[in-house]
Amino acid sequence: MVGLIQKLLMDLIEESAGAEASAEVKRRADVPADRVFRMDEFYDDEEWRRLFAATCEVLNITPEQAEEAFADFFFKDSQRRWPMWFKMSKNAREFLIRQPAIHNGFATGVRDAEARQAITDKFEVKENGQDLVVHYRSPNKLCGLYMKLAERTINLYGDNATVHEKRCSKNGDAECEIHVQWA
Repeated sequence: MVGLIQKLLMDLIEESAGAEASAEVKRRADVPADRVFRMDEFYDDEEWRRLFAATCEVLNITPEQAEEAFADFFFKDSQRRWPMWFKMSKNAREFLIRQPAIHNGFATGVRDAEARQAITDKFEVKENGQDLVVHYRSPNKLCGLYMKLAERTINLYGDNATVHEKRCSKNGDAECEIHVQWA
């Protein structure tokens, strides 16, 4: 996993609960206090899971609440950081089709071939008529975050679509299968 996700999580914690909370999350997750997460470096997925669990503990929120808050923060940051991604698409469907390529673009800075492959193997989007079927495979099990981000993208473009999950790795399935259906 590239460090953007961890960096934004730590930024969210610091913005919402202060530097002390951010330091406590790192301490509980057994992450060095002086670690600065970088977008062009690969970090262990297990470390992410520890950071996420520690965030829920320190902020006293459920994983679902953490995904919701993180989706808002991540989405706003993405719009500021990469406005062209949103301008390139005329609707949410176009954007969501492009999303795996955007995601995989982060892997180009990772030198280790195996780590790069782990990043690029996480997402696959297939078109099913007007609808999209997203295959998500990650030990981090961030399918809830993906669905919340897809909903925000749909709302941004003013589209009329729903997002639901047919299979989920949290329930023991081999991968998550997320359907985006337009009305």
